[in-house]
Amino acid sequence: MKTFRRFRRWIVGLFECLTFRCGYYRHYLAYGPADLTHVGYHWAERHCCDAQQRLTDWMETHPEGNVPTHLERSADHWERKVRA
Repeated sequence: MKTFRRFRRWIVGLFECLTFRCGYYRHYLAYGPADLTHVGYHWAERHCCDAQQRLTDWMETHPEGNVPTHLERSADHWERKVRA
């Protein structure tokens, strides 16, 4: 079942890219000239999601609010890359 879901997600993502409906065409290029290629954008987008997830996980497990600067810098770096 997991393999089917992964395959379905891949097909949906491929369809969005082929029909120019993915984030690269709808969001990224709308804010100026491209610094990243289409493939590079999707790679950076995955890293951005990962960095944001690590930051969220840290905040959920440490409610005192002291977020390490390396987590903040990483999330900020990838957000700037994908223009989030």
